[in-house]
Amino acid sequence: MNCSYRMLRLCLGLLAAALLCVLVLLVWLLAPVMAQPDFAARKGELARARTTLQWSVPGGRVAQVSLESTSGLAVELALLLPDEPLPGRPLLLMLGGQETGRQAVELLPDTRGVAVAALSYPFGTIPHRDSLALALALPRIQRGILDTPPAAMLALDYLLAHPDLTPQRVEMAGISFGAFIAAVPAVLDPRVQRLWLIHGSADPQQVIAAGLRGRLSPAPLREGVAWWLAAVAGAHHLSPEHWVGRLPPRPLVVISAAQDSALTTAAVAQLHGALRPPFEVFWSPGDHVHPKRPETIRYITRLLLHRIRQSVEEGAFGGDGLPQPAGGVGLP
Repeated sequence: MNCSYRMLRLCLGLLAAALLCVLVLLVWLLAPVMAQPDFAARKGELARARTTLQWSVPGGRVAQVSLESTSGLAVELALLLPDEPLPGRPLLLMLGGQETGRQAVELLPDTRGVAVAALSYPFGTIPHRDSLALALALPRIQRGILDTPPAAMLALDYLLAHPDLTPQRVEMAGISFGAFIAAVPAVLDPRVQRLWLIHGSADPQQVIAAGLRGRLSPAPLREGVAWWLAAVAGAHHLSPEHWVGRLPPRPLVVISAAQDSALTTAAVAQLHGALRPPFEVFWSPGDHVHPKRPETIRYITRLLLHRIRQSVEEGAFGGDGLPQPAGGVGLP
């Protein structure tokens, strides 16, 4: 009897210690996102820029560049410079999918005279399919997500001083994962003249919970894990519904997928509801953007580049702030 009692106490003690360790870990990961991040301080000043690789592509050339800030922030980007730039040398800075990063420039076979830059995210690759690896990587991922807005602004410091650029107009596009973050640097950096949010939504917690459906149950546990992951990622500081209302009078274009399997309908509607004029909404046919869906990439890039070229030719941004139906703009 005494032996069984001691064993029970030992098991309960070990369980309590394990729960305490988990609680300490949870609090430790939440601590960095309790206060509003100082994105400007983290950006610092551009201390070093180094071109690591260059190659030619049809109609232009690509350079991979490593940037370092006085704050210690490091940024990896790719820059595609067209051989025949449009008047005013317009620049498009892209925050693409989480796994695509700066390779997004390689998905644009013809930029139609627009210089295009794309960033790799500071956190690297997220190991979605390995729970242990994901747990161990959470501090790195958290720091990298919070570093993305200052990384985009540091990239603009470099790009706007580039001798082959000197753009008279700058546009920023957040695509897929990037659409959850791009509104922050666009709002904070007045050099961005138009923002695009492509296949994104509001409420990352809801999107994470939907992605866990079928993998984690019961529902209260799934919702709790989704809340914690969104909080650790700093969603309450970054999510676009908290920022898009501060962008006007600069224009915003949203492209949503008509059959988006990666986002919830409610989260997309919440983003649309947060928009303030001037804005436009387009619906692309099909599913969420992905490198294996070339028809979706083709629709998005044609619309993006057509509107940039149109703005250059008109000398001013068009759009009356009213949502447009799918295919509501004439594409070349």
